[in-house]
Amino acid sequence: MALRNIIQRNNLAGLIFWRPDELVLTLAYFPHWGASFLVYREDEAVLFVPETEPEDILPEGVRIIKYPWGIIGYPDPWSNLYNKIRDVLPDKGVHKLPVSFVKNIGGSALSRTSAEQPPLPQDLVERLSAISEGGYKDCSPELLDLYAYKTSEDIVSLELTHHVAARAVEAFYKNAGSGRTESSVAASVESSVQEMVGEQRVRFARAWAMIQSGRNTAWGGTYNRSTGKKLGPGEMVLMELAVCVNGYWADITRMAQTPGVSARQLNVINVVSEAQALAISMMKPGINMGDLDAVARNHIGRSGFGHLFNHALGHQVGFRYHDPGAGLSPGSDAVLREGMVLTVEPGIYGIEIECGARVEDNILITADGYRVLS
Repeated sequence: MALRNIIQRNNLAGLIFWRPDELVLTLAYFPHWGASFLVYREDEAVLFVPETEPEDILPEGVRIIKYPWGIIGYPDPWSNLYNKIRDVLPDKGVHKLPVSFVKNIGGSALSRTSAEQPPLPQDLVERLSAISEGGYKDCSPELLDLYAYKTSEDIVSLELTHHVAARAVEAFYKNAGSGRTESSVAASVESSVQEMVGEQRVRFARAWAMIQSGRNTAWGGTYNRSTGKKLGPGEMVLMELAVCVNGYWADITRMAQTPGVSARQLNVINVVSEAQALAISMMKPGINMGDLDAVARNHIGRSGFGHLFNHALGHQVGFRYHDPGAGLSPGSDAVLREGMVLTVEPGIYGIEIECGARVEDNILITADGYRVLS
């Protein structure tokens, strides 16, 4: 319905989507190669897929047309694709109306072959803009706003993603002990997620775990990475975790400690947890995003660590690791809406305190409040 409304309001021939997160958002279809294109018209969706796309992941209830991407010896699969897309417009008499899509390159989620993005042609945007006689019309704000609302079906998929993420958290706490290296802990976490493929509707599962321990946690607000450092006694251990399940994303952070953590370090963790709880308790439709950031930031400031909270409180998440749209940041005048999913992730980091801490959860905004997914 939302897509049809955009088409009608803007008098469009159709909408075009090709980024993996857009295809998850519109069809709950998570592409393998990342070279599939959806043309959504007012009364029909047509999905163009490479001939090399696995049959068992293709969505049902949508018209599918294949094109020869990935076929050895085929000279120009892209012209074939553009011609096929052009051909579906006249059969509904809309070929003189413009099409719309999000032009900006970058920021999209990975496909199932997450080692790299597909080699899309340099002139992709220009060629798609000329696909209809009506040219191109920019409706990017409306299309990007689609990310802010998760349907009931999306929420079921996100619950599954967070169920898998919970397995990863268990592996983190089990393995975050003295003597292990940061990279070996990360490997254990990522392996626990990969092993869930085939269970409980999990068709694809991948995790990116970044483990920082001891003094390395002081950089947790600047960057996250795993090194070969061994975890020692009396250290805090931070895990930044991205999990993708069937194309849906979770983004959480957890803290562990090795035996002998000091009272000062525990105080840092407690202050961060208190700031997060205060912000989450206020979340419901209509609440200002900047106000939520201020509540957490002020609590950390009153505890004497205000200068060590060096990033925004949170961002939207679900179709990507970081969804587009307004976030929980200082001065933001955007408001929470039902169906949004956001991270809440206050942190304190500093060389001067020789540690860092962050706690991050994913929160669904409901009709009258919130629900913690993670």
